[in-house]
Amino acid sequence: MSRGLVIFVEDEETLRKLGETILSRMGFEVSAHEDAESAFEKIKQNPNIVLLATDMSLPEMNGVNLAHKVRELGIQVPVLLMSGHDEADILEAGGVPPPGIMLQKPIGLAELRATVDSLLS
Repeated sequence: MSRGLVIFVEDEETLRKLGETILSRMGFEVSAHEDAESAFEKIKQNPNIVLLATDMSLPEMNGVNLAHKVRELGIQVPVLLMSGHDEADILEAGGVPPPGIMLQKPIGLAELRATVDSLLS
């Protein structure tokens, strides 16, 4: 049985496939996207997601903007923002809307699993 739908947004193909694999093995249905626009369209079609996991640096719209647009739809899903940027850059972009957390890249497998589990518990 699935633990629910996770939207995973990462523009680097290797990291996108890795994240998709890890989350699938954790029991989630995963919809992986290389850009925020396609992820946002998927969320509008299926708002019953359990987690938005997104990279900060994406083409066109960044991960913080995506998270805030999801909030504007009234969807209060936890947000996991993954970034190589420091926290000041994230705050300047608007910050991670609660409930949410930022993980600094590179992210270890155990750290990703623990963070996802704590966000959803």
